[in-house]
Amino acid sequence: MLGLSLILVTTFLWMSSQLEQTANVKAIAAACGRIGLILGALWLAWPTLRRPAKWLPPGFAMLGVVLLGVIATQPRTILVMAPAFMALLAVTSVIRAFRK
Repeated sequence: MLGLSLILVTTFLWMSSQLEQTANVKAIAAACGRIGLILGALWLAWPTLRRPAKWLPPGFAMLGVVLLGVIATQPRTILVMAPAFMALLAVTSVIRAFRK
């Protein structure tokens, strides 16, 4: 994961330094930079994500990272994804509380 992150960030830096940039080159460079940074953050957070907090339902840490990746690639999706994630977290927390 770290290797792919470094490759994507290096690609971003290389494409950003090109003299002639079309709209496609700028879009691809921005996507490589965003995804590379998300993969780097995921690599740093991996040990913590494998052992999430006890109050957090299983799998929600990984779902949160996937949500960040989706929002990083398409920032407009935050308007739909963030409330849906919070609602799902609230419902599963309430269900877990009633099960105990």
